[in-house]
Amino acid sequence: MLGRVVRRGVTVAGLLAAVGGCGTSNAEAPPARAPDDAQPPPNGAFQRASDSVPPRPAFAAADAAYYRSRATALQTESAAEIAQTDFLRMLRGRLYARGAFEPDSVQSLHDRLTRAFAGSDTSTVLDVTARLLAEDQADIRAHMLRAVTLRKLGSSALADFHAGVAIGIVRSIMGTGDGRGFESAWTVYRVPEEYEVLKFLECTPVSQSLELGGDRVFDVLVARRVDGGEEIQVYFDISELFAEEHRALGRTLGTH
Repeated sequence: MLGRVVRRGVTVAGLLAAVGGCGTSNAEAPPARAPDDAQPPPNGAFQRASDSVPPRPAFAAADAAYYRSRATALQTESAAEIAQTDFLRMLRGRLYARGAFEPDSVQSLHDRLTRAFAGSDTSTVLDVTARLLAEDQADIRAHMLRAVTLRKLGSSALADFHAGVAIGIVRSIMGTGDGRGFESAWTVYRVPEEYEVLKFLECTPVSQSLELGGDRVFDVLVARRVDGGEEIQVYFDISELFAEEHRALGRTLGTH
């Protein structure tokens, strides 16, 4: 069933179409949060997974440095930098450079961006996306809404750049598997990446659960296609995100 909706050939046109509210062309959906009916992991999986959190992997510092260097390069808005970027490594590096938890200020900016985009307030969209991307060049939604707005204003080259970065990120995630199960789950390093993939698949989330598969941790989402209402189930490997969240909580509580 999932095989009929996964699109491996991500294009600028396809992603620009998908960004408009999961298949609608005139309005952009607000940044997705976990559905209200998301269920806790079964059989104490949360407790088992968090009993022993290993130290950061040896590559964490190098990947954090890679994220910072690529973020600086992408701020130039040069199309040449897209081909030079390993986006999956950049996503992982962002996790270790910035941590697992977003500050409230980021969510506030995204809430403001939702209102501005829905109201066709182009100046505010450009201002807010510039602020978001100054802090985080791995923000798919900020790149895409900036691309849509720049294209409306006739700035095609810059629109192509920002759409290209978003496409590169989505391709890097979807290149990690097919999302059909534990063995071939898509790897993500923060939850909003899951919902951006769903947007591209023209699906909206229905429910979300946290599950264990061997020694890995997964978000399992049930989603519904906007066109036709077909439900699919997709798997995201969040093992590194989960571990980093618990390291952060351990530091907050003064434990390890």
